[in-house]
Amino acid sequence: MRILQALRNKSIREGLLRSLGNLGAMVEENLKRYPYLLEYAEELKAAKLEVARNYDYWLDKAVRRAEEKASVYIAKDGEEACRIIGDIIGRGKLIVKAKSMVSEEIGLRSYLEAENEVWETDLGELIIQLSNQKPMHVIAPAVHFSEREVIRILGKLGIEGRNAEELAMAVRNFLRQKFLKADFGISGCNAFAVETARIFLVENEGNIRLTTSLPKAYIAIVSLEKLLPNDELALKSIIVQSAFVGTFPPSYINIPERDGTHIVFLDNGRSEVEEGLEEQLTCVKCGRCQLECPVYQIIGNVWGGETYSGPMGIGWSAITNTLENSYDMLFLCTLCGKCEEICPMKIDIPRIIRHLRKTLAISEDPHEPPPKKVKFFKNQG
Repeated sequence: MRILQALRNKSIREGLLRSLGNLGAMVEENLKRYPYLLEYAEELKAAKLEVARNYDYWLDKAVRRAEEKASVYIAKDGEEACRIIGDIIGRGKLIVKAKSMVSEEIGLRSYLEAENEVWETDLGELIIQLSNQKPMHVIAPAVHFSEREVIRILGKLGIEGRNAEELAMAVRNFLRQKFLKADFGISGCNAFAVETARIFLVENEGNIRLTTSLPKAYIAIVSLEKLLPNDELALKSIIVQSAFVGTFPPSYINIPERDGTHIVFLDNGRSEVEEGLEEQLTCVKCGRCQLECPVYQIIGNVWGGETYSGPMGIGWSAITNTLENSYDMLFLCTLCGKCEEICPMKIDIPRIIRHLRKTLAISEDPHEPPPKKVKFFKNQG
């Protein structure tokens, strides 16, 4: 049913193809002008795999270093992460959030909204919040909405404007009041440098620096695949992500360091992966595989997992243990291989999908989840 509805939604295809046309050419231009980007990507993949093979070691080191400057917590899964953050915040608070796919992964906003006032501060994510949908794209969450639809959606808040420029200014004025009064700011993390315990964040709107600095306290959610040994690799990770989605150089790179910081390290399946999925942990979530995928171009975020959509969504859904809700999506993939071809990390996503199809095929009951995940990496150190 969801697929049929998506097929009938013309704005999905128009929005995605428009973004592909705009961003795709920019990616190619980036790679021509800055050939070192490919070297950065290769170096980054090797570092991410090395860290993944020793998550216990790197997490322990990250925690000890981070405790020198912040309150630190470790969450085994999304439920525990929500509970930890909920306990930190309490009730009746005003919360501003930066766009964060890991917070989508654990359902944090809906968890906090039960007893607090929560606002997304990224323009696209605010539109998603008001429309009660999931992000269409990992970088551009509201890319599928037309200007007319956005005018209607933002009208729910009394925000008015005749065009995108006027709407953006009205949203800015609305959110400024929330920033100034906020009790807590929440963000994810694009990269975490273990050596210095620095959180690296990238953005194009300027809302993240306000989210992390103006509220009385700040909470960062750091999923394990974001751990990198040092500042140089963390910065290269941000550069690669920005370049391969087409927004390079990024408008802002933020490294928040302030009093009242809480850091929640999230596992949620990352330290124990089924053999065959380990390569997905190197993903920088640039979302280019989404825009280039012929299936995604037709039906958008219906194709993929519950949180992460498109080709990358299949691997991430398997790692975070939510794929059982999307088994049928495994067979929508054409295995054309374009996702691997354009991926900065050269993740063999078609191989991952074939592996998961095989795992499902040998299951005794096709309606039951695949065999329990086994630990692939042996932690050392």
